[in-house]
Amino acid sequence: MNNRSEQLVPHFDRLPEPEQIGQMATWLAQAGLESLELCNEAAGLKLRIRVGQAAPAATAPHALPAAQPDAGGGLVAVKTPYFGHLCLTHPQRDAAFAPVGAKVAQGDIVALLTLDSLQVPVPAPVAGTVAEVTGQAGALVGYGAAIMQIQPD
Repeated sequence: MNNRSEQLVPHFDRLPEPEQIGQMATWLAQAGLESLELCNEAAGLKLRIRVGQAAPAATAPHALPAAQPDAGGGLVAVKTPYFGHLCLTHPQRDAAFAPVGAKVAQGDIVALLTLDSLQVPVPAPVAGTVAEVTGQAGALVGYGAAIMQIQPD
């Protein structure tokens, strides 16, 4: 897995390009969040992005496009509803949320995304058995990244 952190969260030694700010605002709205603040006191930079209360009409908070089986074998990808560092183990129990072979119900939390003190749950889109975990623990992932595959019941 390549390191895409530069593409997802820019080094904050200069202001991001308008397209990057727009993408961050889109991710915030899709995750149902209101704001994001980036600071670099050493460089004297502070960026605050605030998103209006109205979510996009086709997207509910924490919702992703409907789960669709993958062309190969009927597997359904678990996709991230936000961007952040991928956490595959429960922070208080040191146990995996959904290891390979685990049975999950639709909506079960199978991972967390963390960004500073923010934690966003990643729900299972369907009930089934975890067939493969493709995301790397601790990796910075973007909105809609496939992190595991579920074989539906």
